[in-house]
Amino acid sequence: MPPDDRNSYAGRTPLIGLKRLVWKPGSRATRGRRASIAVVGAAVIAMLAGLAAVAVDLGTAYLARTTDQRVADSAAYAGALAYNASSSTATMNAAVSNLASLNGLAAGAVAAVLVASPSGDGNNAVKVTVNTSAPLYLAGVFGIGTTLPVTATSYAEVKPGASTCIIALQAGASGVTLSGGTSVTGASCTVASNATVSVPCGTTITTKTLDYNSAAVPSQPCSGIKPPAGTPSVNIVKVATADPLAGSAAVTSAFTHLVTVASLTGPSGPVVAAGTTLVFGYGTPTPAQLTTIGCTGSFAGSTWTVTCPAGGTYHFAGITMNGGITVNFAAGGSPTNTYDFSGAINVGGSRASFGPGTYNVAGGIITGGGSTTTFGAGTYNVGAGTVSCSGSFYSICNLGSALTFGAGGYTIAGGIYNTGGATLSIGAGSSANSFNIGPGSAGYAIYTNTTAVLGDMTSGTFQAVGNISTSGGSTLTLSAAPAHDLKGTFNLAGSATLGAGTWTITGNVSLGAGGGGGTVTGSGVSLITSGTFSVAAGYSNVTLTAPTSGTLQNLVVASNGVGGASFSEGASGNSLSGAFYFPSGPITLSGAGNVGNGTGQCLELIGSTITLSGGSALASTCAGLGGAAAGGSVVLVQ
Repeated sequence: MPPDDRNSYAGRTPLIGLKRLVWKPGSRATRGRRASIAVVGAAVIAMLAGLAAVAVDLGTAYLARTTDQRVADSAAYAGALAYNASSSTATMNAAVSNLASLNGLAAGAVAAVLVASPSGDGNNAVKVTVNTSAPLYLAGVFGIGTTLPVTATSYAEVKPGASTCIIALQAGASGVTLSGGTSVTGASCTVASNATVSVPCGTTITTKTLDYNSAAVPSQPCSGIKPPAGTPSVNIVKVATADPLAGSAAVTSAFTHLVTVASLTGPSGPVVAAGTTLVFGYGTPTPAQLTTIGCTGSFAGSTWTVTCPAGGTYHFAGITMNGGITVNFAAGGSPTNTYDFSGAINVGGSRASFGPGTYNVAGGIITGGGSTTTFGAGTYNVGAGTVSCSGSFYSICNLGSALTFGAGGYTIAGGIYNTGGATLSIGAGSSANSFNIGPGSAGYAIYTNTTAVLGDMTSGTFQAVGNISTSGGSTLTLSAAPAHDLKGTFNLAGSATLGAGTWTITGNVSLGAGGGGGTVTGSGVSLITSGTFSVAAGYSNVTLTAPTSGTLQNLVVASNGVGGASFSEGASGNSLSGAFYFPSGPITLSGAGNVGNGTGQCLELIGSTITLSGGSALASTCAGLGGAAAGGSVVLVQ
């Protein structure tokens, strides 16, 4: 038999200080120990269950937080887009509320406010906070609560755009291209290209916002795209830029009018009955000759005085004057008189004064030899010249003399030629003028290499068929008119003043193309052409400003042709205020040709492409000519 467990230690020496353990099943000590273990076990189980409940409910809260963050991000982005488009916090809040509703949240659960962007770049941001509660499914059993608050916050920065001031419209083309030490400055507006943007080393574009729409980002190997002072960075956005004037009814109408002008024909000269030829000199004509015509005359010293009764029509073949003679021809006569000339009025080396009235001069008016000739106010119908004028024939030929006409209506069939140090003034000092001019035999409606002034046409019109051309050193003033219509080219090589109004020109507009510089100014003008526009040959002060009211408000130069515009050959310091619009033609600046010297100048330059080379510069201080801003963007920043 096995030894009795109770005697298993029999015969052994017990350890000092230890009592002998005796197993007593069912004893009180054993029962107490079991109870303690049960209590601890229950506590551990309860603790583990609580932790599991918290873990489950925290997971639910985390999922709720993730969902709320997505809503906050989407709402902030939507609110920022709305604010960027409208600059309205009401519109911003409406967009945020709509998005919250679409995600099943109560309106009070989402709050939006416009704040400074946490990026620190000075832009605004839309801050959206979403507050919801996640249910506690298990933790509530332990008295922790039935819900857990969940908060998510998002910031969407509004990077504002600006009205475009420089736009290259043609997609897939060269876009905006710089080379050779050139610069483009649009410090307060957007520079935009529907194609590429190329800014190589040594060139710069300074702007707040640069829009492009090519597969490749703008090329700037030397970081030539720079922000203006006070702006931390350039907002570069890939976006298509619409033609801001494509839907303009006024521009469409202006281009349509080009077709009308292209169909113009020059006026015909007057047809008058033959009359008596008079040569004013010493002893001629005789008083009897004047009496036959119906007028009277007297001669004293070297002066002839001719008087014609009021209300009559008087017929002459032509008039010529000998040197040293002064003729006062009906100088104090009635404006109701009509004077018909089947030939020419030829004043050379003399002084002549013609009174008011209606003059029908079939053979033209020619002056020269240092003469001084004045015509009073009236109506002038002048045919093509019959006397040679520097090898050509013109209705008005002024060679080296002072020729002045009063206010009136002028139909000039064969053009105006003014040269040899002569001065010509027609209708100066009056707004009651109108002009209908045809071409001379060399194709010019107006040619001058000295001083010529055509007076205001505020209540009249200006229409010319033939070219207008000037030479270096000349000064041409074409004054205001509601409409200036020119079927021909406009070629200036001297100084000129263009009066307010619309200028519709079917041919090219060239400033300096023939050599020679000068100053060209025009305030309140809109030049509409189907040809090219060029500034060259040292023109250093071309200042054109668009109208501030009317149908063509803010349009300074526009062309529907494909030839484009150019500034070259030292054409520097030019100021254009308004929209410079060449949607189908390239705009090029080269040879130090600069545009943008005017303080406060507001230029919106639009071309199919824009190219700068050879030290040229393009600038606009414009903050926008109106319309929607371009280039704005929205970015989630936090």
